[in-house]
Amino acid sequence: MMTAISSLMHGLRDAFLPGLEPPPDPPFETDNPREIRIIKALASAPRTREELDRIAGASNVPDAIAAMRRKGLEIPSIREPARDRDGEIVWRGRYAFSDADLRRTRSIWEGGEYGE
Repeated sequence: MMTAISSLMHGLRDAFLPGLEPPPDPPFETDNPREIRIIKALASAPRTREELDRIAGASNVPDAIAAMRRKGLEIPSIREPARDRDGEIVWRGRYAFSDADLRRTRSIWEGGEYGE
């Protein structure tokens, strides 16, 4: 009997009451200058990988994005058609922040260090 009650309480712990906001996600923290530049860029607008490579100062932005995702950011990406130099249609990725990402990274993109 105690197991059933314990199980029920465990399931209810994660449920939210209608009309109440879920607790906020903890702020995202990093001291990595490359990640900070990427965060500031994505906070202002969705960006392609090529744009982020220039902004971050590196050509491994997909690795940096993957690392930030492992640390809890969502950073969704969409694939959009583009023409390459030969005129062929190719699909490129465009990264963007979710609303939750913007909230969690606010203290970083409002700050001034590593921002250019």
